[in-house]
Amino acid sequence: MLIAHHVAVELFGREFSPRTPFEHICTFAVVGLVFALAGYGAWTLAAKSMTRNRGKVQV
Repeated sequence: MLIAHHVAVELFGREFSPRTPFEHICTFAVVGLVFALAGYGAWTLAAKSMTRNRGKVQV
């Protein structure tokens, strides 16, 4: 992830690659937010799945 942010990405038809320290901070913040939301979503689905299975009676 540390090196991958230097890969140019096309956003809204324009190429973007961070050059200044501020752009790097913004890029890491956005990538961190995306990973945090993905992790939270996975954790929520796993917790929901576990509670759903806990309520079933096993014979």
